[in-house]
Amino acid sequence: MKYLTLLLLFAGNLTLAETPVPFGLFVASSEATKNPSAEASPELSTRADVAAAEVVLLEQEQSLGPYHPSLAALMVEVAAIASASGDLSRAAEFYDRALHNARVNNGLYGDQQLPILRGLIALYLESGDREALEERAAYQFRLLGSGLPPFEEGELKAALEFFDVTLDVLMDVEWGPRGRELLRFHDRFDDMTAAVCQDPSVSSQWCQPFTFRLAGFYYVLEFKLDVLVDDQRFERTFSDPEWSSLEREPRLEALQRRLMSKGEDLFEQLLSVAPAQHDALSALADWRWFYRQKTRALALYEQACQMHPGRFEKPGALPEYPALGRLMLPDPGPPVTQVTLSVTDRGVAKDVVVTASNSPSDDRAGAKLKRLLRNTAFRPALRNCVEPVALSPLVMEVVLTQ
Repeated sequence: MKYLTLLLLFAGNLTLAETPVPFGLFVASSEATKNPSAEASPELSTRADVAAAEVVLLEQEQSLGPYHPSLAALMVEVAAIASASGDLSRAAEFYDRALHNARVNNGLYGDQQLPILRGLIALYLESGDREALEERAAYQFRLLGSGLPPFEEGELKAALEFFDVTLDVLMDVEWGPRGRELLRFHDRFDDMTAAVCQDPSVSSQWCQPFTFRLAGFYYVLEFKLDVLVDDQRFERTFSDPEWSSLEREPRLEALQRRLMSKGEDLFEQLLSVAPAQHDALSALADWRWFYRQKTRALALYEQACQMHPGRFEKPGALPEYPALGRLMLPDPGPPVTQVTLSVTDRGVAKDVVVTASNSPSDDRAGAKLKRLLRNTAFRPALRNCVEPVALSPLVMEVVLTQ
């Protein structure tokens, strides 16, 4: 077992080494971290509106019976009024009652559950209840076919949402206790992405979003698996017979060793569906640059620059394609910090300085932010779409997401 060489997250300590920190995991652009709950709210109803809606619902229950199929829509209406008034727990209660009513009347796999689930998922995104959000997104995914062909639009949207929610949770939690879930998630995600990209009826529209979700998972996987397999506690965590088998424990290390080639295969598959497409070319270039295959990456960056030269006037923190995003952050959101730094023609960040922050002075947070950015890989700026050049100063507005 190797020594811990990259990061010690368990106990809250942060120690960085050779592998770059994916941008978006701990540090993200301030533009990419706006909470849904922080956006403009709909016109608020009052508590009296909620109470009046509950009276109407109670009268209908007494008149029609507690499980009459028409009550589900009324329960959803009460839930929406409660949500608009800010009573999220009350809203969740009525959505759950509507879901139960739909199951009773239409069966466990009835499509009538879908709009109710959409309401619940939106509610949990707003409230920040990760556990409930993950549970409902997984249920919606199963309800729509669990990612098995033939594919339909609703199923593909639900799958992407399920993957987004699960990855958002995995970006925050300790992976040791979730090892089996991690492998199941990877296998399902990997198989479905391949199936979507190989299906000519859906690949042109859906191959890229699935590829980019899986690639985002790979970036996080590369970083966090180093913690798991390099930590001596890994042996104790997975010492039971199942994890000692060839089908389980060694797969984590094997998966990590193959990530570079798996990522290349993934993006080349996307390029076979969308040849010479800017985002796909940039994604493969980002992947190769992240793994320090700079000559091969530059050839792709040159092609992408010919399509969008303005993007290459400044360096970019990797990965840009796909950009790692967070679904849920503390509300109010994390404080925005402005930093200036220099980026060399090799994509190395130097001279990181915190220039402005809208939070109270926190020397530890500032030091952590500078350390993370110094360990982030940057795509360099290109002169005439050919020559990598250093740039100083580069001004960024960022937030710490963890």
